Amino acid sequence: MDAISKLSLVELSSHFKALKGAEVCWPRIEKMISDTANSWQQSGKAPNELSVMHIWWHTCFELLASHQVQITAINYEDEYVEINNIGPAIIDLSGWKIDAGDEHQTFTFAKDTLIYPHETLRIDTYPGSALSFNSKRPIWNNKGDIGSLYDRDGALISQWVYGCAAHQHLELSQVNFDGLEAKKEGDEFVEITNVSHSIADISLWQIRGNKGQCFEFPSGSTIKPQGVVRVYTNQYHPSTGGYNFESQRALWSNEGGEAALYDNQNGCISEYHW
Repeated sequence: MDAISKLSLVELSSHFKALKGAEVCWPRIEKMISDTANSWQQSGKAPNELSVMHIWWHTCFELLASHQVQITAINYEDEYVEINNIGPAIIDLSGWKIDAGDEHQTFTFAKDTLIYPHETLRIDTYPGSALSFNSKRPIWNNKGDIGSLYDRDGALISQWVYGCAAHQHLELSQVNFDGLEAKKEGDEFVEITNVSHSIADISLWQIRGNKGQCFEFPSGSTIKPQGVVRVYTNQYHPSTGGYNFESQRALWSNEGGEAALYDNQNGCISEYHW
C-alpha cells in the first residue's frame, strides 16, 4: 500500500472516531476514495494500482464493519434475534458470533455468510431455519436478557439489553418541570438516559407521576448507547425519540413532585424528585 493510501486510512480512522453517524462519515469516505484515485491517475501509477485499491477498500470495510452491523431486535416470545446492516458495504460475517449469555447459547455464522446493505438477518432459536441456534429450549429470558454480537476476532460489535437486564443501564435523569411555553407548557419533558454502551429496549416501559401522569413507550422503543429519550408534555422532537403525553395542559408542578420509570414487568427502576 503506497503512502497516499496509508495517509488516507489514518485520516479515515481518526475521522470516523470523531463522528457518531455513518450517514455523516460515508460522504467523506467517498471523497477520500475519489481523491486517492485521481492522485493515482495523475501520477501514472503502475498497473498493479487496482490491487492496491482492493487492499484499501478491504481495510476500509474491516474498519467500518463494526459501525455498520448491529442487533436491531430480540423477540423473547417468538424466540429470535435480528441483525441489520445499515450499509453501504457488504459485510462478511464468517466466524462472527451471537451470544445469548449462558453456556451452549452461542450461534456462529458459517463461512461466506454475507449481509448486504440494508439487509436484516433473523437468527431463530429453534431448529428448522437456515440461521438457527438449533436449540430445543428457549434461550431468551422473558423477564430480561442480554444479546451480544462479536466479530471473528472476538471484539464486541453490538449489544442489546431488555427487561431486568436493562435496569442498571437506565436512569430517569431529568424532569424539566418549568416550561417556557405560556400556560400549557408543552415544552416540559421527562428525560431517560442510557448510561451503557448497549442498545436498551424499553418497549412497554412507563413513566408515571405522583399526580396520575402515565406514559407508556410503544413496542419497538429503544435508547441508543449513551443516548437519551425525552417525553414531552405536548411537543414533538424526533431527535430525542419523538415521544409526548399529548396533554393539553402542564403536567409537572413547579412547586415540587416526583416522576418514576417502570419496566415492562411493573418494576420501579428509577425515581426523580424535585
